[in-house]
Amino acid sequence: RLVLGAAFALGGSAGLCLAARQRLREHSAAELPAGNLQLTLYQYKTCPFCSKVRAFLDYHGLPYEIVEVNPIMRKEIKFSSYRKVPILLANAGSPLQLNDSSVIISAIKTYLISRRNSLEEIVSFYPPIKTVSEQGKEVFEYQNKYWLMLDEKETKRVYPVKEVRVEEMKWRKWADDWLVHLISPNVYRTPKEALASFDYIVREGKFGTLEGLFAKYVGAVAMFFVSKRLKKRHQLRDDVREDLYEAVNEWVKAIGKNRLFMGGNQPNLADLAVYGVLRVMEGLEAFDDMIVHTNIQPWYQRMEEVIQK
Repeated sequence: RLVLGAAFALGGSAGLCLAARQRLREHSAAELPAGNLQLTLYQYKTCPFCSKVRAFLDYHGLPYEIVEVNPIMRKEIKFSSYRKVPILLANAGSPLQLNDSSVIISAIKTYLISRRNSLEEIVSFYPPIKTVSEQGKEVFEYQNKYWLMLDEKETKRVYPVKEVRVEEMKWRKWADDWLVHLISPNVYRTPKEALASFDYIVREGKFGTLEGLFAKYVGAVAMFFVSKRLKKRHQLRDDVREDLYEAVNEWVKAIGKNRLFMGGNQPNLADLAVYGVLRVMEGLEAFDDMIVHTNIQPWYQRMEEVIQK
């Protein structure tokens, strides 16, 4: 029951990680160039939405602390009525909770560019709207989450022409609405791949011997069947690799041959979103196949290098 619960929770968010509870790393928040802003990210390590936020924070050199959340009990976020990850706690004079990966990125990016507003004021520009999903569950949507809340002068500095902003927003949304849903069906595509994925999960987490064996084999079986449900839900082809290859090559084509990144000489928020989603497959067969059968590798390597710098 425990593993099946994890499987459905993680399958829905395209996450791979089962239960790594330890804090993975800690950054000193005292040297933040953006001022007195302390950040704590609550995440699942291999959740693509969480990976997007880490890519954004790392690229901008923002120190932050990571707290790994157990996807079953989620006791690490018991303080929050919002029960999904990522959650970012930000303290810029007063504590503030930011939910939803794209809202987190848009709000912090706005804060870095525009110092006229407090972070609390900026977050208020992204009000949650309660809706009901097809399954009858209450969910929250953020209708303007891909917008940076800038004045006219700031907007022209960041987006010299309107098309640049439109393009960035389009592909950020594409990463959330399409690309992310290709991850689980691909990493759990076959029993062998599902087992390899859970072998990685067990290595990353802290499991006892028997607990690790149980999670690896029972979890792999559960997620293999969950991936078939996701394949049907998102109307993917029989060979889900073809959907992954097509999506990745569509992204590369959109960048074109004359740009290093969609953002030009440096990544923009769309680059960081797509990179964050794709890198959760690193070390797995799906990632290796993607590198071999698509044109993504040059851009992907540039992203790795620029984020490391």
